[in-house]
Amino acid sequence: MKKYLFITVALFGFRMAVIAQVSTISPEKPSVTDEIAIGYNCTDANASLNGREPVYARITTCLRDGATNNFHVLMAGTNGRLAAQFKLPVSAASFKVEFYTLNKDDDKAGFNKLVYKPNHQTEVEGAYMAALFDDNPDSIFRKELVHYPDNYLAWAKFINVVAMIKDHAAGKAQVEGLIKKLTLSIKASNHPDAGLLAALCIGNAKTGNLAEGKKYLYQLFSKFPENEETAFAFSIYNYEYYKSSRKDVEEDIRTKLKEIFIAHPEAGISRDINVFYYIKDDRKIPVATFEKVLLPQYENDKVSYYALTSMPELYIDRNEKLDSAGRMLKKAIALFQSGGINHRYRLNYSHYQQDVPLMYMDLAKIDLARKNYQDAVTNSSAGIALLTGGSAEGNFMPLLLQLRANAYKQAGNANLAMEDYRKLYKYGVLAALDSMKMLFPFCSLKQKTFAEFVTSLKPSGAQSTTAEERVPDFTASDLAGKPVHLSDFKGKLVVLNIWSIGCGPCIAEMPELNKLVKQFSSQPNVVFIALSGDKTENLVKFLKSREFNYRVLNNAPKLADSFQTNALPVHMVIGKNGEVISQSIGARDNIRDFLQQVINANL
Repeated sequence: MKKYLFITVALFGFRMAVIAQVSTISPEKPSVTDEIAIGYNCTDANASLNGREPVYARITTCLRDGATNNFHVLMAGTNGRLAAQFKLPVSAASFKVEFYTLNKDDDKAGFNKLVYKPNHQTEVEGAYMAALFDDNPDSIFRKELVHYPDNYLAWAKFINVVAMIKDHAAGKAQVEGLIKKLTLSIKASNHPDAGLLAALCIGNAKTGNLAEGKKYLYQLFSKFPENEETAFAFSIYNYEYYKSSRKDVEEDIRTKLKEIFIAHPEAGISRDINVFYYIKDDRKIPVATFEKVLLPQYENDKVSYYALTSMPELYIDRNEKLDSAGRMLKKAIALFQSGGINHRYRLNYSHYQQDVPLMYMDLAKIDLARKNYQDAVTNSSAGIALLTGGSAEGNFMPLLLQLRANAYKQAGNANLAMEDYRKLYKYGVLAALDSMKMLFPFCSLKQKTFAEFVTSLKPSGAQSTTAEERVPDFTASDLAGKPVHLSDFKGKLVVLNIWSIGCGPCIAEMPELNKLVKQFSSQPNVVFIALSGDKTENLVKFLKSREFNYRVLNNAPKLADSFQTNALPVHMVIGKNGEVISQSIGARDNIRDFLQQVINANL
């Protein structure tokens, strides 16, 4: 879930005083009826943008129903003094302004603003919701309730924040207290609104009472299918269900999602990427139904960067409109290559390295379907080149290698196909042996028999790696405060997990990871390490109630920078010479099998 990091109104004056000469905004207390004027002075000594390339303003608006609206305006002016005007959406509750070029952001010159009624004195309903992720959410919540005690969507947002950022026991107790108050409210109401139902759904889900949370989610599906509150409640319920069960949401919920997707294409929940993935394989839903939901987002440039491949992949999977799929993929690649999408969403190179290879992979699939084998090789090779060395290598490299090997094989180039199958085997894809066995008679190899060839695939133990190929050494601490270095484990396979106690998928996969540790307990040359950025006292408290058999370390400075990751969990297998054998990011259902295969292939 994305956090909208708005600062509190108490800090606005101080921040404005610091950067007033760089940027300006008027009026000070804006309303949706105002023409809002912003300025940026490139000549100021504190300005990060020099005006030699176009300067834009990114406006992220939080609406009163909890949805967000993003748009961008081009700054214009002379002598480095730039200005722009815009109007807010009529349902805006708060907004953030950030200044950027296609190559740089000015992180200090932006604004976080509440929206006021036309009298410019009273905040509109929901004005404080985006600010709840401040260090003191309780005080922010109280400010919202001063004028709007029945804004139950704010209650829902507050419950989510409390459960996320507070100590587990204290947070749970506070949420349970809020649920009691909300239960009294719903008993007193003949027609509870979507916000109240969402708050009760989220509160119960966050405290582990998924059955009760599901009851309120069903009411939202029935009474408010198009509301953003319903989309928000589902996103939290879906997350908590996976966190507790490590399974996709229940079949009956998916049936309801399908019904809403078909009947309400403009509903917020229909645009949820998880809903798309739950129903995309249902062949009873025609492509035209998906187009009703998704194409308006593509046409209006409202598709999130992580969902750009959704419609093209559906076309490819159904073998329909491949020309359209190809055009959409090439446009998406161009957005990343131009830098435009990077600053629209504040992405970094690791996003590029993760997302663009998948677009090249989809283009290669189209090429294979059309028997354009050389183009398939070209596109899959482009994806492989970008993915190499990145944090998502373990997730997608096997798929790209399989695709390119197939293209080589179909084109009659057995030797190059065999080389890709070798690499697949190195990644732990043991099924690659069957493909290599079929190709062996057609390849020019020094081994005379397939048995000799298989023997040659095993690591010799004499491999050398360059400094560029090795994982940078790092120093961390165990929970007793003892320093631990990655280099301490040279000569061993290191299975590394980067995680956090606030990461639901990280917690959900722990039972499977514990089974993996037990499986290799008799192998002294396999070491399991879990790196966390959490404080020692929080880790100790967490591990009292959760079994985790990896060796847990923390206090590793610049952890994310070292491994170029922007998501959790991360899994890496580091070879005996310090080289990265495999990397995988995000939750995956087969994590134990995946790691087991990589370990076995490299022992």
